[in-house]
Amino acid sequence: MNGSMKSWCAGSLGALLCVMLGGCGASANPSNIVAGGSNGAKRSDAFQAAADNGKTTVVVGATGVVLTSADRGNSWSRQQLDPLSSFVGVSACADGSFAALDFFHRVWIADAAGDNWEARAIEEPVNPLAIACDGENRLWVVGGGSTIASSRDRGASWRTTVVGDDAMLASVQFVNKHEGFITGEFGAVYRTSDGGASWEALPKIGEDFYPYAAIFADRDRGWVSGLAGVVMQTTDGGKSWSKRINEAGAPIYGLALDRGTPLGVGINGLVFRASGDQWKLADARNATYLRAALPFGDGRVLVAGGAGGVEVTTLDGDRTVTAKN
Repeated sequence: MNGSMKSWCAGSLGALLCVMLGGCGASANPSNIVAGGSNGAKRSDAFQAAADNGKTTVVVGATGVVLTSADRGNSWSRQQLDPLSSFVGVSACADGSFAALDFFHRVWIADAAGDNWEARAIEEPVNPLAIACDGENRLWVVGGGSTIASSRDRGASWRTTVVGDDAMLASVQFVNKHEGFITGEFGAVYRTSDGGASWEALPKIGEDFYPYAAIFADRDRGWVSGLAGVVMQTTDGGKSWSKRINEAGAPIYGLALDRGTPLGVGINGLVFRASGDQWKLADARNATYLRAALPFGDGRVLVAGGAGGVEVTTLDGDRTVTAKN
């Protein structure tokens, strides 16, 4: 971890940024290979995000590592695009292609098979943290300086917009071609209803709220996880938020929707699922942390995180899970 990354880890979002950029807790021995052989994960891998286009699954992480699967995680192929890269997000576009966000100011574009990756430069945001590809194959990147960057030509050129005060924007998602949401530092929430042509500032979740992850089911319903295991929910499109009970009280680093039901992954390999107004433990995997959750829609969920942790698990059925602190 270099000096600039260490300074980040001292801030309010330090825990998550350490996970995203440094792979805190992962082994430093790159020869330590886990299941999957030379084409699989290594214990030094720190996975951050996953995406699927219906035929190909892609998992990305620190040091430019990309895993691809054509059979929903039964087997994997491994690529290391650039060891100086640090992928913090990946998105599948409507045309099947993939776009991965490199914290060090690049967006990497791949074909529908997760191959032929090409890097495109992105100057702003200063600290890019999240990426989305909307229904018209436009790329959206958010991060530091309350900056939103968008591209209509797969990252060949970028248009930037600054919203609000200087803050870290941590998530961006479009729920359809026209409507999308951004969440950020100090409880910031922005919404667009015109495909990103303009962004409306909504009431803040809370001045002291720092988001780890967000997921919206539609234009009305959404969930955001934050520091100290806090989970907030909106049912009116971000106009108001209510706190939900997290029975483990543990941080949730990633959120996803499994057949309409939100689930989360976080510290110590914990997997959570919403049940009414509560977030209950659904599973506990053998990982230092989990950052990515990718439901396949059939009861199986891919989870990925630190120490080379990437696997497909089944959450259907009742079970009792105990958090290990």
